Amino acid sequence: MIYFPQLSTGAVAQLPLRWTDTFRAVVNPFMDGSQAMLSDAPATGITWNLTYTGLAECERQTLQGFFEQTRGGLKTFTMLDAADNLLAWSEDFTQSCWAPGPLLRITPGAADPFGGTAGMTMTNTAQASQAVSQQINGPGGYRYCLSVYVRSDVPQTVWLTQSCNGATLRDEVITTGSWRRSAMSGAVSGGDGVAFGIQVPSGAQVQVFGAQVEAQPAVGTYKRTSISGGVYENCRFDQDELQMTATAPGVYRCALRIRTTGQTPWRR
Repeated sequence: MIYFPQLSTGAVAQLPLRWTDTFRAVVNPFMDGSQAMLSDAPATGITWNLTYTGLAECERQTLQGFFEQTRGGLKTFTMLDAADNLLAWSEDFTQSCWAPGPLLRITPGAADPFGGTAGMTMTNTAQASQAVSQQINGPGGYRYCLSVYVRSDVPQTVWLTQSCNGATLRDEVITTGSWRRSAMSGAVSGGDGVAFGIQVPSGAQVQVFGAQVEAQPAVGTYKRTSISGGVYENCRFDQDELQMTATAPGVYRCALRIRTTGQTPWRR
């Protein structure tokens, strides 16, 4: 699998970040003046317009080498959207994309930090810690940031985890009676496929809401997702040439245009 690279800062893109979501409908007119309209799913997609400034020599080489690896727009690659949550069903851990421990009970319908009822109660009925996790199609070695809102009636110690091919990072979180957004940032080496989870100790009960993973070192604004996260597997460069401009000795800028089709953008 080929993945669009991160910069040395751990970011995929720089601000301002611009994109265009594309939807198309097929219209069949009838002789009586009526018409049938259907969504043209294969034409649905996103075009990203990425502008990079202040690139170091190593970053210039990374982007130039990746462009040559894909032969410009010839080969497809996977893009981890810098403006989106990479997890699917960020507010529903009962969906099949989430893998809970066998004795971890997840109950939806709890109060959430924004006055709704989209929170979930996680109850560990086992005599050992239990976790719920989701794996994304992302590369090991990337810098990711996992965040989630968490609270409990009694202070508890829970862990945020990131794992890939047997290697795991854990970050301890102490819950309080108030909702608090906790985050962990790090990179774990390995192959394709990185799992992110929330681990609960034996006998504990906590409320959680709004899990998010971003391909960057720091936490960003929370973005709700449903059946799809911001991982796009059918991307191509929408340009035949990559022009790098030197703005100072060893400093560069460039513009990239990337598009994907056949995957619905769920960004809000």
